[in-house]
Amino acid sequence: MTASKSLCAVIAIVIISPFTHSFSSHFPSEEGLHSSPTSKSDEFIWQELQNPVASQYQITESSGLIHSPFGSFDPQSEDLPLGPWQKSGLPNPLDQRLHIVQSTNSDLQSLEDTLSRLGIEIIDFIPDDSVVIALPIHYSEEAMTQIQNLSQVRWIGPMPAMWKISPALLPILFSKNVILDLHVVPSPINSADDHSRLETEIAENDGINHHSSNCDAYLCQIQLSDSSIISDLALNHRVLKIEAGPVLSIQNTNASMISGIDFARSISGYNLSGTGEVLGITDTGLDTDHGDFDGRLRSPVYNLFGPDNSGADTNSGHGTHVAATLLGDGSGDQNATGMVPEATFHFYQLEVDSSGLLARWGSLYDMFEHSYDNDAYIHTNSWGSSSNLGDYTSDARSADWFSNDYPEFLIIFSAGDMDQSGVTSPSTAKNVLSVGVSTTSAFGSDPIGSVSDNSSLGPTSDGRIKPDLVAPGIMICSARAEEANLATGGACSDSTHDGSSTPMYMTMSGSSMATPVVAGASAMARQYLREVAGIQFPRSDLIRALLVNGADDLGDADVPNNMEGWGQLNISNSLFPQKEGEALSVFYDQERQLIPGHSFTYTFDVSGDYGIEATLAWNDKEGSTTSDQNASRLVNDLDLIVTSPDGTVFFGNNFANGISQSGGERDQLNNLERVRIPSTSIGTWTVQIGHSGGFSQEFSVVLSAEAQERQEADLSIVPDSIFSSDTSPLKGDTISIQLSWINQAAAPTGDYSIQVQDTSDGTEIGNYSMQSLPGGSIETFSIFHSFQSTGQHLVRLTLDYLSEVDELNDEISGSNNNVFDLLFDVTEIGVRLTPLMEDGTHPTDFQEAESAKSRTLDPSMESSANFQLELLNEGTSEITVDLIITAVQIVSESGVLENPQDEWSKELNETSPWVLSPSGESGDRVIVTLNLTDEDADTDSRYALPGFFVTDITLYDKLAPTVSHSVRLSVNVDRVEGLYTVAAGTQGLGAKPDNIALFTISVRNIGNGPTEYSISCESEDRWIIRVGSSQSSEATIGPLSRLQFVPVPIRVKVPPASSGLSAGSTNLVTCLTSSVNDPSLETTETAVVEVLESRAFSTQILDSGGGKIGPLAISDSRAVLNGETITTTLSLSNLGNVPLDFEIRALSSSNTWPIQIFMSGETPPVGEVTSIETTISRGDVASISILTIVPLAAEKGDKNTISVKTTLDGNTVTNGTLLEVKEITTLEVESDSGFSLALGRSANSNIQLHNSGNVPLAIDLTLGTLPQGWSGGFLTGKTFTMEMNRDSIITVGLELPSGIPAGLQSTKVPVIIESTSPSLTTEIITVELEVTVLPSVWIALDSSVSKLQGIPENEDTTFTLNVTNLGNTASGVSLHSEVPEGWSVEIGPSVLDELGAGESTEISVVVMPMQSSEDGLKQLTINASSTLGQGGVESTTSAITIDISKTKSANQGGISGFFDSLGLPGWSLALILVISLFGLVGIGIRARNEFAPIGREEELIPRGSALLAGSKEERKAAALETSTSGEVVTGDVSESEIEDMIQSTVPTLPTHQVPDGAPPLPLTGLPEGWSMDQWVAYGHIWWEQNGPKSG
Repeated sequence: MTASKSLCAVIAIVIISPFTHSFSSHFPSEEGLHSSPTSKSDEFIWQELQNPVASQYQITESSGLIHSPFGSFDPQSEDLPLGPWQKSGLPNPLDQRLHIVQSTNSDLQSLEDTLSRLGIEIIDFIPDDSVVIALPIHYSEEAMTQIQNLSQVRWIGPMPAMWKISPALLPILFSKNVILDLHVVPSPINSADDHSRLETEIAENDGINHHSSNCDAYLCQIQLSDSSIISDLALNHRVLKIEAGPVLSIQNTNASMISGIDFARSISGYNLSGTGEVLGITDTGLDTDHGDFDGRLRSPVYNLFGPDNSGADTNSGHGTHVAATLLGDGSGDQNATGMVPEATFHFYQLEVDSSGLLARWGSLYDMFEHSYDNDAYIHTNSWGSSSNLGDYTSDARSADWFSNDYPEFLIIFSAGDMDQSGVTSPSTAKNVLSVGVSTTSAFGSDPIGSVSDNSSLGPTSDGRIKPDLVAPGIMICSARAEEANLATGGACSDSTHDGSSTPMYMTMSGSSMATPVVAGASAMARQYLREVAGIQFPRSDLIRALLVNGADDLGDADVPNNMEGWGQLNISNSLFPQKEGEALSVFYDQERQLIPGHSFTYTFDVSGDYGIEATLAWNDKEGSTTSDQNASRLVNDLDLIVTSPDGTVFFGNNFANGISQSGGERDQLNNLERVRIPSTSIGTWTVQIGHSGGFSQEFSVVLSAEAQERQEADLSIVPDSIFSSDTSPLKGDTISIQLSWINQAAAPTGDYSIQVQDTSDGTEIGNYSMQSLPGGSIETFSIFHSFQSTGQHLVRLTLDYLSEVDELNDEISGSNNNVFDLLFDVTEIGVRLTPLMEDGTHPTDFQEAESAKSRTLDPSMESSANFQLELLNEGTSEITVDLIITAVQIVSESGVLENPQDEWSKELNETSPWVLSPSGESGDRVIVTLNLTDEDADTDSRYALPGFFVTDITLYDKLAPTVSHSVRLSVNVDRVEGLYTVAAGTQGLGAKPDNIALFTISVRNIGNGPTEYSISCESEDRWIIRVGSSQSSEATIGPLSRLQFVPVPIRVKVPPASSGLSAGSTNLVTCLTSSVNDPSLETTETAVVEVLESRAFSTQILDSGGGKIGPLAISDSRAVLNGETITTTLSLSNLGNVPLDFEIRALSSSNTWPIQIFMSGETPPVGEVTSIETTISRGDVASISILTIVPLAAEKGDKNTISVKTTLDGNTVTNGTLLEVKEITTLEVESDSGFSLALGRSANSNIQLHNSGNVPLAIDLTLGTLPQGWSGGFLTGKTFTMEMNRDSIITVGLELPSGIPAGLQSTKVPVIIESTSPSLTTEIITVELEVTVLPSVWIALDSSVSKLQGIPENEDTTFTLNVTNLGNTASGVSLHSEVPEGWSVEIGPSVLDELGAGESTEISVVVMPMQSSEDGLKQLTINASSTLGQGGVESTTSAITIDISKTKSANQGGISGFFDSLGLPGWSLALILVISLFGLVGIGIRARNEFAPIGREEELIPRGSALLAGSKEERKAAALETSTSGEVVTGDVSESEIEDMIQSTVPTLPTHQVPDGAPPLPLTGLPEGWSMDQWVAYGHIWWEQNGPKSG
């Protein structure tokens, strides 16, 4: 236990200590382990970052390369590498439905947005900058050309089928008759019908070219498959990837646990014990009865992803050890307390109990989703695949996929114990926390401060840093599963499981043990972030960044490296960083999202030379399934950049000697970046997070430093800070100019001023005072202006032109973002273009003029808009005019004009040109109508896309084109909802009881924008319905793009047959689909589900006691004895909904073991019966009994298999049980807690025995050696016999000597129980009973005087008493006497104030007879008792008796005087005479009887016989002598004498009447253990085995 206790200090310093930041130079002394930190926890400052500045960021230049599994290539100049498709047996090389789209740059978000508007989803990513899409089979070449012509697309082409096949499978693909497990990744956009078809196509081959299969939406697993299936799957467009199935293994050697969580909590000052945290664990199994988990396992062990239905930890005990390392409460030994003992958890088992192998059924995505749905936010996994080391597998991709979809869910995996072989998958995933193992020095293991030799080394195949962290995992002391039969870890505690000698705790080592340590630290961090930092849902990337930010560099300063990743976990340094005794501030941000080409910059004032630790992490999108393993799996490339006050730039992950180096290159591999600067100059530092390519991405950043975030304002222009609908006005026309800007920092601005100038002619349009603008707010402001000269006018907006605001960026500091310019082209008055109101009237004011330029379109009612335009000649001569109309464009959210997805036409009702008369004359104007139409839309099934569409129209003089006037027209297409549904698969819809009836509802979005839809289904009788992938009858799908449709599976579960539904019953299912945005838009679909006939049944075989036996292959044999009649019961259940007719046969593997089969409850048949037929009504259960007689001649070890075959409709189910002739000598022992006794008293303790075997046991009890002075014994018999299934209670008594201190004694009372079976098999069980001594006061009295005689009257005599406290508790003593009448006794002192334990003192006693005292011997009794009155102390009193007498007043002579001298009364002499007389009479009677003669008939020996010679004593000695030789008495027993004796002991055989037709009985009657009924049925078999043998 010493080693275990010292280990507490180790874990504290290794994981939690805030004052040992590095182990590079030395390890602190033992005293240093428990020193207190110099700063209290409440001095640590946690702040959420509030003040980032958004800006543009350089995206990565595209390489133009695509990294395929068969090499990198440029698709514009090189051929597409197809791979060995012909050699692999593929009929064609391409998947015609899957296509690769290469982007022109690394901004994949804009590519995704554009493809989404076309209704195309991205299903995979291929570096560099390429995506995989799936196109419908009817997709036209014209549509392909449309994609190719997109501005974001560089190249599009079909995907080679061979790219789907993992390169590791190619050698197998070229071989024949190779059997292996496969993992198949389905396309993520498979519809329910696609998924069902894929599952059906694979399942149809179950038992043909593979053993079995299982599919969910994220993974199909094929077991024991022939390699021929690979090529078929490669051409299936529903398949994205095919790879070899993993070989799962647990990650450990043998060792024990470290615990120091109490010390950790004392450092922080917070009770970070996991309260409120729910954890998920996946491992071998769990000893749910282990006291360390009491009341905190939230549900029974989950078996739904495991290989069998047992959650027990029957082999190595690995899962129990891992779970208790994480959250055991140390109920059996506080030194084994886990990291977070107040957390709750649920558990998933993956072990096959019968073999100890690990297997998983289903995808990681589904398992983690189940864990998340059951309230877990952290899931730890101490296992991995020993194959595909370092690779990015389907499991790794599944883990990344889930953590990207559920960013609050942290996944932790052990990196493995494969040394240089590599990191195991799925710890190769980008978003999981991968854990290696470091040393602990525990139990004599390697000294602390290094990485274990067996810990798996990185990097991954594509070069990423793994493991992320290491943590202590050598010789970890944690819970041992009681049922673990193959546990090899050594005991590390004296505690044992109740009623057995199995240790409660054992040691194990490996990354498996380090992983729960990190999981515990993660739970502590999450609890802190919730309770202290106030983050309701901390994201997993924030926790990863936090743990890495505080990690310690082990040994030489060299992080990051392939052994330890970013170093050893130090949760205290993560939460409460210090340097040189100074508490540092921690800053964090998890609330922001970046799109490619943008960044956020945080600014800090650093006030001390304590360094900066900054860590960026993000949950990246799932990586490529297709590209070569050496190609980067990073999808979204974020960058961490720290800049010092002097402009020195530090890029994330650019390290040397454990610290950040200036300059260098950006990291383009990892989704975790760190900057570590040990010494900082005082001044302003910036931390920039940039997005250089990929899709939009959330992120988390953590920074610790002696700093404060700068809280300043930052006024900034935005796109279109100056906006006008008319940038080509006529001279003198009044136009509206809208101004807008933002305060992009957190602090308010205070009052400030803006200026608007016309820089072309140097005039001020206006100066305006503005009120304070809060942080993050946008300001808008409108002005009216007319230009008085023609030509170009540059209008400039200047924010804070008086420099009244202290800004992060302005003309003084940073980059000046306060100025915006817009160019206006002012033309001479000559022609005027005026849009009219919708009713054809002329606008009367500015507002109406603006309104006339715009139309609003309801796309459900119309798809075009009309504008009436007045073309006016304002000159004095006739002119010819024409119109220029630009193509319709859409204004994007960023204000940029883009080509619309739909095609818009523009058409005038008249043809140009037009001749206009001089101004004021008739014909100086003409009114034309312009029609703008969305040609791709209609009002029935395809609404016009929503948006703000514009076209610019210019009216000009054809002879003088500079005389012109331009107007911008706009059409605002409303966002409208649309819904169309149709049900499929409703004809003939039905299912058997307890099965699923499936139909689909196809939902189509006929609206003009992305929409979510809600589907709610119910049945008449409230059957269970599951909509889509949800677990309820309601689900929300989408958002669906315009015209996108999705089939939603509706699963209706038909109730079980036990519900009473008969075949042919129906139930109406009604499904209501509605738009989430517009609930009034709804449709209703119905389906009728029929209950189909089910002939399902189940069998269960039970033993004589009703216990389930289980499958024959994995169940133990049943012990039987010769002559026994063994009952086996078959429980047969009709799970169907119609009566079923069964035939049941019982077979014995040995024909000498007869069988009878009959319906339970009926009388057993006569003779051997091996089959019966029975009909079972629907929902009923029948019980069939099978009797087997064990032959008397069977020998020990003989076995017989009883097979029970149940046949229905030609299909047979076989159950079986194995009977073995053997003794079971199981003696169950339970004991009381031990003895609890006070000194001076005895105590008893009971031991309960139960014979649960099948033979009687002879019990012999022995009390082991006790310490000197201890005495004990059995109050019950020491030897006895226990029959089968009997109980017995042993009572043991114990007394202890004086002087033993109170409390639990180290010495235990050993009771040795020896049991012996009839075959003389002996087992010995030792029970050790604990001894608890109670606080005791035990007063003892002693005196050297036992009697005082002849004391003269009225004279005193004095003697002394010794008073001793033999107890273990000090006490006062009170003495009092019981005095004969007429005597005086004085005790001095009669009260002792205190007598210590073991102390003794003398007191005097004065005795004096008074004149009234009587003569004769009297007794004086003195009692001593404790004066202690307090409870909880046992007291034992004592007494001593002294004989006393006084001198007689007158002495007599002779015999009477002699009696007087003895103190006897005078009548004593007469009494003695009477007694003597009776004695003489008795002697006479005895003599007469002894010498009286006897009669002849009474003589046994005739008179005169030599046997009467000699005296009586001589004759007695001769009779006892047996060694004399001679004919009459010999020293040996002859054979005849033995035979005679045996015959004399044989009882007279009873006479049995044998029924007619039965075989005759043996001479000895019925064989032992047989009944007459059994003899009638099976007697002939007995005669065959035991009768006379012929020949």
